Amino acid sequence: MPIDRLTDDEIGILLTAAVHAPSMHNTQPWRFEVHGPVVDVLLDEERTLQFEDVSGRATHVGLGAAVFNIRVAAAMLGHETRIATHPDPARPEIKARVYLDRREAPVPDLSSLYGEVSQRHTYRGPLLDHPIHLTVRRELDEAACTEGTELHWLEPASVSGLEVLLRQTDAEDLYDEERRQERETWIGGDRSDEGIAERALGPQPVRQSFVRDLSAGFDSPNRSQAVYETAPAIVVLSTPDEDEDAWVRAGQAVQRVLLVATSYKLAASFLDQLLERPAPRSQVRGVIGGRWPQMVLRIGYPAQSNGHTGRRDWRDSFDRWF
Repeated sequence: MPIDRLTDDEIGILLTAAVHAPSMHNTQPWRFEVHGPVVDVLLDEERTLQFEDVSGRATHVGLGAAVFNIRVAAAMLGHETRIATHPDPARPEIKARVYLDRREAPVPDLSSLYGEVSQRHTYRGPLLDHPIHLTVRRELDEAACTEGTELHWLEPASVSGLEVLLRQTDAEDLYDEERRQERETWIGGDRSDEGIAERALGPQPVRQSFVRDLSAGFDSPNRSQAVYETAPAIVVLSTPDEDEDAWVRAGQAVQRVLLVATSYKLAASFLDQLLERPAPRSQVRGVIGGRWPQMVLRIGYPAQSNGHTGRRDWRDSFDRWF
C-alpha cells in the first residue's frame, strides 16, 4: 500500500546509503529528488566522463548501484520497493524511479545487506591465494541472477587471454592524452569526498597484474610496491540486452553481488579498461558466449588493508522534495 510521504529521517537514511554506491573513478554522477513516497535518481551531466565513458555505460551502472542501495535501505526501514527506469519522457535525466510502499517490518533478504553498504569499498591491493568456496560462488551467482543478470567465472585459459588484452588496453591508456588528462582530474592527491585519493590506489604492481593501476602515467613517489597474485578469480557480469535500462539493471546487480561478497569478507576491484573501448569489449563478449559484458570484477580475499574513497554528503546531491 502506498504512503503519502517520506520523513526527513528516512530521506537521510535512504540517500546516505545511495551515495555509498561505487562509480567509475568515484565521480558520483547522481542527483536525487523526492516526491512524496518516490525517490528519483537523476544523471548529473557535470560528473560524467567524456573520454573514458563515451557511451555512458559505466555512468548508468553507477546510477543502478545507487538505486540498489536505496532499495536496501528502504528494506531495512520496512518499505517494499518497485523500480521504473526512464519513467518520464519529458525529463530524460531521470534514469530510475524508486516507489516505496507503506512501512511494515524489515523486508527479508534485502534488509540483511544494509550493514554491508557502508563496509563495501573497492580494494586495489593484492589478494590472498585462497580459493572462494563453491557455496559462496553460488550465492554470488544467485545475487546476479536475482537482478536479471549473469555471472561468468572465467576459466584459467580465458583469464590468460584477458591478461594479454589488459596489457594492450593499459598501453593504449598511457598514450591517450585526453583520457589521461580526464583521469588526472579525478585520480591521485589528497581527496576527501570525491575521486580516488592516492591512499586508496593500493600499492603499485611490481609486474603486470590483474589490477587497474589508475595512477599509471602519473608520478606517485609515495606509493609502496607489491607483488600481486598470479591467478585471481575474474568474473564478468553480463546482461542479455544492451541499452540504458540494461546498464541500470547491471548496476543494481553488481551492487547486490558486491554486498553479498562483502558479507563473506571478500574484496573486489574493477577491470573497466576491458570494456571502455569497442574492440576489447567485443573480445570479452566472445569469451562469455555473446551476452553483453557490463562489468569485469577481480574478486578474492584481501591481503592487506586499503584506504577507502570518500563520499560527498548526500545533501550535496539532493535537489528537492515535494
